[in-house]
Amino acid sequence: MKVKIDDLKRVFLLVALLSYLGVFSFIGLMLTGGRSDDAFAENVSGSLLNQIVGVSLFLSSFLLLYHSSHFSLIRAAKQSFWWLVLIGYFALSISWSYAPQVSFRRLVAFITLLTVAYCLVEFFTARSLLTLLATAIGILAIAGLLYALLQPDKAFISEGIRAQAFKGIYFDKNGGARVYAYAVLLIVGLQLYKTRFYQVLLAILLLCILISQSATAVVIVFFGLLLSGAFNLLHSSSLQLNFLRFFLLLAGLVIGGSLIYQLYDLVLLWLGRDPTLTNRVIIWALLDPYIQAEWLRGYGFGGFWSSSAVSEFVARWGFIGNAHSGYYEALLHGGIIALVLVFIIIFHTLWRLSKHYIYSVNSLVASMLLPFVLIQVVVNYIGYLIINHNSFDMFIFSIIYFIASRGVSRHDPEQS
Repeated sequence: MKVKIDDLKRVFLLVALLSYLGVFSFIGLMLTGGRSDDAFAENVSGSLLNQIVGVSLFLSSFLLLYHSSHFSLIRAAKQSFWWLVLIGYFALSISWSYAPQVSFRRLVAFITLLTVAYCLVEFFTARSLLTLLATAIGILAIAGLLYALLQPDKAFISEGIRAQAFKGIYFDKNGGARVYAYAVLLIVGLQLYKTRFYQVLLAILLLCILISQSATAVVIVFFGLLLSGAFNLLHSSSLQLNFLRFFLLLAGLVIGGSLIYQLYDLVLLWLGRDPTLTNRVIIWALLDPYIQAEWLRGYGFGGFWSSSAVSEFVARWGFIGNAHSGYYEALLHGGIIALVLVFIIIFHTLWRLSKHYIYSVNSLVASMLLPFVLIQVVVNYIGYLIINHNSFDMFIFSIIYFIASRGVSRHDPEQS
């Protein structure tokens, strides 16, 4: 029986979703009986199952691109220019990395994530891909609730200040809650909630967010829906009006952001959080000397948390795995150079989405994805999202980047 290339693309899509939505990580934990007692060693070695799946996706992506009649290497390089610069810099960082083998594996995983995201945007329309993402997350939320009924001791946090918080199939309850929040934004932004099926999924996702006790997820949903509604409401068929309204909205965001910053303690109190952001401020202060020691080029991609560089920190404070800030992680990975490149990529993404929003007659997707990225940029300050080589946060950020690139370069009506 001859296998069609379209069937391979669907299998590729399924495996990619299962991988970056954390299903294979969950299966791996079930097979090994949970996380090991040596978190440092586990971080260094990584998950064998995830590595096998990652290599399979990496090889499959190039095979599918080779057989794609629409693929253009020159166009792909233009759309991915700043990613290629960052990849090149991280590849160079292996030469000075404190853990070269780990940096190499992290780099392969990082390239794989970006390549997979590019392939999915190349093979499927923006709307169909984002709809499938929202649907898959909703189904996993249901699976997490069923898992909680069968294994409540594993699906909920058992102790600490967040005792009884819902994790579902995710090890990190905040990471899982962000995934549910993204799905809420997608369902509302794409107007899928008009059908009964997605109304049920929406209710389940909101329930999962509430019982996860994640203030970050609540903020993502609240401001994401608010901004998405504003962008969609203010968009018109007039280029001049779109341009004017867009910059008025940006001015409003700057003023609003400044006001929230001034009311920082009050906002955190309202969200039920302390001014240290659950000790994140303390963690950053402790990491400052390490960042200053390698401020220019960092410790190599993934090198800090996988080498002797962190031994003194672990001996005194324990192993935490990441700085709980994407910007601090960028400094640890590649110093100030990596941080600048990350900001360039973020700006480039917002610039492309802004152009699509202003110039398109119908801009439903851009009206949703602009707030998406704006919120991720803010949340990246208190969580490791952008340039996290195996997270769903980074996966969807990459998909949005390539959707924006495709929409601007082709003015593709499928993006709307």
